[in-house]
Amino acid sequence: MMNDNLARQYEMNQQPLQQPDINQEPEKVREPSPKAKGLTRLESAVISFFGAVLFGLAVVHIALSMQVSTINRSIQDIQSQAVVTQIENENFEQKVQELSRYDRVYSIAIENGLEMNEEQIRNVFR
Repeated sequence: MMNDNLARQYEMNQQPLQQPDINQEPEKVREPSPKAKGLTRLESAVISFFGAVLFGLAVVHIALSMQVSTINRSIQDIQSQAVVTQIENENFEQKVQELSRYDRVYSIAIENGLEMNEEQIRNVFR
């Protein structure tokens, strides 16, 4: 019984189909405008801006890397100079120790006619 009601409601709700008008012109196919094919001016400006920013960051990165490597090289040069100076100082200290040996000083004193006086000897400690 329910099926009968649904069929009747369906038949009542249907409207007759309209026949197409023969004199009607066919719809023109719209060709896309040239602007729709590519990027808009705003999009190209934004892309150009970010490209320029990226290029600038790359240049700054390279410049800073070069500066850091130059400073590192300067630090290495200064450290090598400090090592050389330290070695020279150690060599001079060794030379001072060799020249201030007691037997050397005593032999030089005898050559120059100096005598040893125990009362005037002072020991100096470092």
